[in-house]
Amino acid sequence: MARIQITEPDHYFFETVYQIAVSDLNYGNHLSNDKVLVLAHETRMRWLKENEKSELDFWGTSLIQGDAGIVYKSEGFYGDKIKIELGVGEITQTSFDLIYKMFNETTGKPLALVKTRMVCFNYSSRKVELVPEGFGLKIKS
Repeated sequence: MARIQITEPDHYFFETVYQIAVSDLNYGNHLSNDKVLVLAHETRMRWLKENEKSELDFWGTSLIQGDAGIVYKSEGFYGDKIKIELGVGEITQTSFDLIYKMFNETTGKPLALVKTRMVCFNYSSRKVELVPEGFGLKIKS
């Protein structure tokens, strides 16, 4: 099976820093693989909060995650500071890819590249909806 390929966007529109906590470590004493996806979720939530949005109130619709992919680049250890940049990849009528570029500022090495496919979803009707125009305007600014 071929390695997952994630294409980086031309630019990133949000950045945050996360410090690895002891609860993020696995038996190998480094950042657990599942916690990398948690860091992506945390980044998405910080960006939404900064824009006074949420996954249930996303410019008039809601979001549900359709899929995720992770390419691991290096290890992270307790106390390491991880810079996470957020950008957008492919956009369709009803979904879009968020790309998370994770860089370990402590070691000076790339940590991971993550993609999550976010689907615009109406939880009342249980149906997909169009990507709201407000989102497109926000990421271009």
